[in-house]
Amino acid sequence: MTEIFQNMSPTKVLTYELANRSTHLKYNLDHDKTYSVTVKENGDFVVCNLASLNLKVLVDNLSEAPQLISTMVRGLDNVIDLNETKIPVVQAVETNRKYRAIGLGTFGWHHLLATQGIDWEERHAEWFVDKLYELIAYYTIKASMELAKERGAYPAFKGSMWDTGEYFDKRGYTASKTIFLIEDRDGITIDWDWLRGEVAKYGVRNGYMMAVAPNGSTSVIANSTASIDPIFRQEFAEAKKGQQVVTVVPDLNPQTVWKYKTAYQVSQLASIDQNIARQRHIDQGVSFNLYITADTQMDELVEMHMKAWQGGLKSTYYVRGQSMEDAQDCESCQ
Repeated sequence: MTEIFQNMSPTKVLTYELANRSTHLKYNLDHDKTYSVTVKENGDFVVCNLASLNLKVLVDNLSEAPQLISTMVRGLDNVIDLNETKIPVVQAVETNRKYRAIGLGTFGWHHLLATQGIDWEERHAEWFVDKLYELIAYYTIKASMELAKERGAYPAFKGSMWDTGEYFDKRGYTASKTIFLIEDRDGITIDWDWLRGEVAKYGVRNGYMMAVAPNGSTSVIANSTASIDPIFRQEFAEAKKGQQVVTVVPDLNPQTVWKYKTAYQVSQLASIDQNIARQRHIDQGVSFNLYITADTQMDELVEMHMKAWQGGLKSTYYVRGQSMEDAQDCESCQ
């Protein structure tokens, strides 16, 4: 997975000799022998504390978005304390305490686009992802700031990009704005200058906040589509206990069927453009896949990676090739 981007550092092993007379007497040691003690200086060891928003549910209930995101951030912060006695690696426990890192992610991007009547390759999809993830970022940071008011900022806050305001500067988060995400709905007003001031005053509870994981299994359970990926197929069968279970993409109907192009049919450059817009609002990373067919040329693959790098993506995940079995005409057309 390539969504977790946090500080890591090695654990240093330091060895000291216990050779003086007073030490031997204190511990009742043989004075004719030399003893040593090993001390470890713990390094940073990252832990994943993850949860994901169902994007369609979020957009369908935009007025409740602040409360929903606040509840998820609070829940993830609670996980850090609840797991302290259950993590066997001391460095992981200490790093959890130091940064209180969480990763609020998303799933169901293609499901959301299809039900909103937006084609994957429309420029509107790129605009939509930019505005949606800015809202998510705003409410996530706000929720962490409010937790800091209540419980205190994370220990390493002083001198961080959150403390200096550099985090907001790098992303152009200034002034207040009203975002009209869905046509015929009221706009949502956010105020970055106010939030920046509150963060400077109270801090944030979590040093890292957002990361988009693959979450293929949880998205199926929630009757949605995986992460930020296009669908693999409109329908597929899984073998379970000797029988075939057919799964169909959510809300498939005569209107959405044309919006559900598969991962091997959509433009990968359009996918990269969307993720460039998304990455700006995510402090960590995104598990972002590229999908290629047997006809994809090496120069095209290089172009994809260069575009992703030049656009500021922190990484890509898998490059998934199309099997001969799946190399077929448009499912919708059939």
